[in-house]
Parts: sequence; structure tokens; C-alpha cells
Amino acid sequence: MNIRRILLTGDDGYNSLGTRLLIRALKDKFELQIAATKYQQSGMGGKLSLAQGGTWGETEIDGVPAFWVDGSPADVMECAQSFFKQPFDLIISGVNLGANITSAVISSGTYSAAVRGLGVNVAPRAIAISWDMPHGFWNHQHDENEDLSEYLAYPGDVLRPLIDQIVAADFWGVNLLNINLPRKPSRQIRFTKLLKDITQFYPYPIGIDYQRKTFSFDREHKPVKVSDLKYDAAAITQGYISITPCAFDMTHYTTFEKMQQTELELDR
Repeated sequence: MNIRRILLTGDDGYNSLGTRLLIRALKDKFELQIAATKYQQSGMGGKLSLAQGGTWGETEIDGVPAFWVDGSPADVMECAQSFFKQPFDLIISGVNLGANITSAVISSGTYSAAVRGLGVNVAPRAIAISWDMPHGFWNHQHDENEDLSEYLAYPGDVLRPLIDQIVAADFWGVNLLNINLPRKPSRQIRFTKLLKDITQFYPYPIGIDYQRKTFSFDREHKPVKVSDLKYDAAAITQGYISITPCAFDMTHYTTFEKMQQTELELDR
């Protein structure tokens, strides 16, 4: 598949550090367009602003045209499919500051933007890229004037060869990849699957206050429990770039193929 036009998105904002690193890595080879949230929207998952709608605007970031939406990452993709008259060849969501792994990806605005973009035909292929950073970065308020210098060597310099290798391999036959970069510099890749048990990587139990009827997340750092390198959580904590080939269609095909010719009737 020929990749020429790439839509950059995510949940950290149209002017995010991760988007600007992708611009630096890709702008000399690809035609880039940004379509992303106006503000930081981490952890919004697939939320849509169905009741109230929202506003949008246009600007430019580091020489690349940017379309921002004052809403969620999923709102951005819904607006993009109406705003842009020609589909893109690829969506890249990220680079998010904070890992998006395990079955917790359902809560990720970065991952949800990629999935929603596929669902509304903004592009036929999508990649979500995240970087394992401490929780203090997760809700960072970005600014297009931020100095990128400390991020240029890593993760900046791994982004272009990573994307080139994915395109050369024709995405290994899938249309959705979830990629996580380890905290420290690495160029080694493991193919992984999502770990089902979220608590093995995000050990932040909910604190329940029975008097005030409130809840809060415990952000104290705890060691990661999983070590099996077939899982995304283990790979990034052991210094590998994790690439998880994902099924955009969430159908369980083994059961479907077995049951599709079967008609059942409920007991009376």
C-alpha cells in the first residue's frame, strides 16, 4: 500500500510534544495534516459530545496545517470525516506521553482516536503510538513553543525508522497497530498481545471515601508484576518497543465461524 497522506491526531492536543516529534520525523517524506483536540483530553476513551456538540478551528504547527476540535479524540475523528473531502492513507495517533497497554486501551483517547478514525473511514490504516512516561506527564498541558531538544534523540530519532519499517512490511497484514515505547531509549522490537489484567501494569487501586462519598486514584508507583515477554506490559518494562497487532473488528471469529449457520430459539 502506498502511504502518502498521513493524518496526525491524539488526545494530548493539536500542539502536543508527541505530534511535533512526528512532524519532525515525517514531514520531508509524507504529506501531513493535524486533526486533534484543542486541549489535553487523556483518558477520555471513546467519549462523544453528542448532547452539546462543540467548536473547531484551524491553525498551523511547525509548518503543518492543523484542524483542532474543542472536544474529545473521538469527536475529532467524527469531524474529520466531514471536514476533509479526501481520505488519508494512514492515521497516526500520538506520540502519547504515557503508556497505553493492556485492556486499559479502552480508556485511552490515543487508541480510541485511531479506532474511531478507522470506523468512520478517515483512513484504512491506523497506528497508535505511546511512550511509557511517569504519571506526572499524563495530563501535561502542551504548548507549541515547548523545547523539543531533550526528546530529539529519543523518542524522536526512532520514529522515522519505525514508521518506515511498518510501511515496508505492509503493516504485517493488519490495519491497526498499538505501539508502546519503553521509557529508556531502545531500538529493539517485540511483537506482543494485550495483557488482560490491567492491575498487572496499572496498580493504582481506587480509594473509596465512605464519609464523603468520593473516589480517587492512588498514583503511588508500584512494581510491574508481569514478566512474560509475549505481553505488552512486560515488553516495555524490559526495554523493548512493543508492537501489538490489533483486530479493529472485535468479533470473536472462532465462535462466529462455528455458530453463524445456527439458529436458536429461546425456551418459553
